[in-house]
This record gives sequence, structure tokens and C-alpha cells, in this order.
Amino acid sequence: METTTVLGRLRGAQKTAKGVSLYSRYVNRPAGRVFAAAAYRLGMTPNQVTLTSAAFTFTALACVALVRPGPGMAVLVYLGLAVGFALDSADGQLARLTGRGGPDGEWLDHVVDCAKMILVHTVVLIAFYRYFALPGDGWLLLPLGFLFVAVLTFCAGLLREQLGKAAAHGAAAAP
Repeated sequence: METTTVLGRLRGAQKTAKGVSLYSRYVNRPAGRVFAAAAYRLGMTPNQVTLTSAAFTFTALACVALVRPGPGMAVLVYLGLAVGFALDSADGQLARLTGRGGPDGEWLDHVVDCAKMILVHTVVLIAFYRYFALPGDGWLLLPLGFLFVAVLTFCAGLLREQLGKAAAHGAAAAP
């Protein structure tokens, strides 16, 4: 199948845009669509795309914690994170396109997403500690506060999604 045909099918296999950030709507999902089409052409599975996404993201995050900050490193970290997050969008799009999604793939995607979220804030904490002369140790609590909010929001969103599915299933099963 030609790439333009695959891209067209991917456009029709999108999740709703309701509640999606502008970055996701206009940057991440369109870039993910291109990656999903390429993955489709390469014969990759959605789980392989998820793991490729993790490799890009975790490499970029390791650089934040382990390499002294600078303009060149900032560009490399940005590119690694941008590609990683676009691939994270691509795995679901590929799963919907091929019909190869399922509970195992959704579980892997959510576990990798959770690890990314935790590591983003953790590596910022490490970088603050290693590379910056902060006016006091209290500043190290800032990434921990963001981590708390991010994990709470992520878990609450997953729980809401699952409870919504259960309620919809229960309503459909009712006479």
C-alpha cells in the first residue's frame, strides 16, 4: 500500500480531538501519523513502535541527568523527546490502522508512559542537584511537586477512562 493511502487511512483512524492539547492536535498526532505510516511500511508492530519511542525518550532523559547542560545538548534532548513523543502517538495509530491493538499493547503503552512521566521530573531533579547552584535545597522539592501532580493526573485520567468504559459497558448490558 502506498504511503499516501496509508496516511489517508490513518487520518480516518484517529481518536477524538476532544480535550487534546494544541501540541498533540497540531504537532504530535500529525508527526505520529507519518511515523505510523513508516512503521506500517516497515512491517513493525505497535509494541515495537512503543519500544522505539521509549528508546528515544529514555536516551534523551538520560542525557539530562548525565551530561552537563549546554545549547547543543538542549537541541539533542529536544529532538530525542520530540521523536519519542511522536512515536508514542504512532503506536496507537498503527494499532488502530492494523487492528493489532489489544490489552497487552495498551498495558505496555501505559507502563512506558508512566515511566517517562516519572523520569522527566526525576532527571530534572538530578540535573538541578548536579549542575546548578541553587539558593537552597528547598528548590529540589520543585521537581518533586511537579512529579506528584503529574502522577496523580495520569492515574486519575486512566481511572476515569476505565470507569467510563465500565459504565458504558454496564449501560449497554442493561435491559
